[in-house]
Amino acid sequence: MARSKRTLAEQLGSPLPPGIEALAEEHKEALGDALRQARRRQAAALSSAAEESLSHVPFLLRGAVRKAAGL
Repeated sequence: MARSKRTLAEQLGSPLPPGIEALAEEHKEALGDALRQARRRQAAALSSAAEESLSHVPFLLRGAVRKAAGL
């Protein structure tokens, strides 16, 4: 069974502004998909940046720093 997608309002965590609410359902779904993709790209970029920042930490301390930072 496929997991249902969260609505745009659920993704934003608040009611939609009137201009967005007035859009056709298919456009709101497209906007929701775009938001999901953007958040995935952002999460990947943040993860990459966090891992890259560890290159500035001495090798023997990286494990402890990674654990302390929750990486």
